[in-house]
Amino acid sequence: MSLPSRVLVTGGGSGIGAAIVRRLVDEGARVLITGRDASKLQAIAAEAPQQIGTLVADLTIDTDRKRVVEYASHWDHVGIDTLINNAGTGGAGFLEDSTPAQIDAVLQTNLVAPICLTQALLAHLKSLPEARIVNIGSVFGYIGYPSQVVYSASKFGLRGFSEALRRELAGTRITVQHVAPRATRTSLNSNAMNEVNRQLGNRVDDPDRVAQIVVAGLSTRRANAVIGWPEALFARVNAVMPLLVDGTLEKQLPVIRRFIQRGNPS
Repeated sequence: MSLPSRVLVTGGGSGIGAAIVRRLVDEGARVLITGRDASKLQAIAAEAPQQIGTLVADLTIDTDRKRVVEYASHWDHVGIDTLINNAGTGGAGFLEDSTPAQIDAVLQTNLVAPICLTQALLAHLKSLPEARIVNIGSVFGYIGYPSQVVYSASKFGLRGFSEALRRELAGTRITVQHVAPRATRTSLNSNAMNEVNRQLGNRVDDPDRVAQIVVAGLSTRRANAVIGWPEALFARVNAVMPLLVDGTLEKQLPVIRRFIQRGNPS
């Protein structure tokens, strides 16, 4: 497969999204970026104004999604040929400490919005000689992690969506890929979660490393990629021996509770 030429990157104003945009621009692609913060989008676009277009939108709002779909389907005269569902939100916290509004915000942003945006763009993507859909998940979409209950649920859902959609589109000219980073150095991480990673010795990647793997994968038909070692191994072990992983994570639980759980006496 050749690299894409016109790409829609959601959440392209910062973090992994911005790093993906820069990598795509370096490869000569034109990139349309969406996000809620106009100033962040404009700052990224200013780096390569001839190649980057911006569209302010909240993809959890139906009218905003429709506006993005209409614009992206005709952008640059012929519309996008690749959709990268990158926009997401964090939310470290124990379930008992979470409000219904917080739970809904994570599920709407990380799962419902990418599903609905993808569904709305399918007709356009099917009309092209070649198209791609890339969903940016998380290693927590393979490993249910304490203090990441709702986030894990959203990312497990996104992985299932990617797998089912890939099978549903078999025989078409659309390639569906799912990329799962491990902990990454972005503003989505709270200070408490950063401290948990430090205390447990968890490795944290730079967004550009994730972007490099995402963009390199666009020239392949690779269905899934889990970024990082031993996280990739841990994900495989969890799939076949979850009780073994239960024991490992139970040992980490006191540290997680100390920094994340609200009202923890320690």
